Amino acid sequence: MHRRHRLVLFCFLALGFWLKPAFAATPDARPLAGLWRIDLKRSTDLLPWGAIDLEIVVDGPKVTLTRHCAAGRRTYDDVTALDLTKPVNLVPFAWWGDNRNLGAYSGGDHIKRVRAELIDGRVLRTSADLMLNTQQGDRAVNILTDYKVSANGAQLTLTELRSTRNQPVVYVFKRIDPKDAANRTTGSAE
Repeated sequence: MHRRHRLVLFCFLALGFWLKPAFAATPDARPLAGLWRIDLKRSTDLLPWGAIDLEIVVDGPKVTLTRHCAAGRRTYDDVTALDLTKPVNLVPFAWWGDNRNLGAYSGGDHIKRVRAELIDGRVLRTSADLMLNTQQGDRAVNILTDYKVSANGAQLTLTELRSTRNQPVVYVFKRIDPKDAANRTTGSAE
């Protein structure tokens, strides 16, 4: 009888361990959700864009990051859809708009492999591997990014470290009301 109790206990523990991931709490990224406008004076001055709005939409474990970029009459929307339950998200990207002045373009298979992790509901950490095409040929790039919301929820700091740069890039965003999205300046034309 003693062996039977141990066997039953072992089965319950094994079943609990096996089922735990299925019933684990879904990460809550809602503090990140909203519309954010870049504060150019407080951000690293590397932008090829005169204005950026960052829209973060959260639907359970799915987070969509959309950068609405503008410079004069030029505009570009960069969309990254992530599922926090997946170990790696495959995100197609036809164009790399981060530093178009450098002559680096989407290369390889035009897919970003993005790992995403939510930390304490206020920090979204991503690691993206992608291939860029340059005059010297294709170049593998890794971009580590933290999206961190302030304690009062009014500011988002985006810190980015690229394998191709020695210094981090820091962008500071302020939360704005969605009805103010149409009032975005586009910055100067290049």
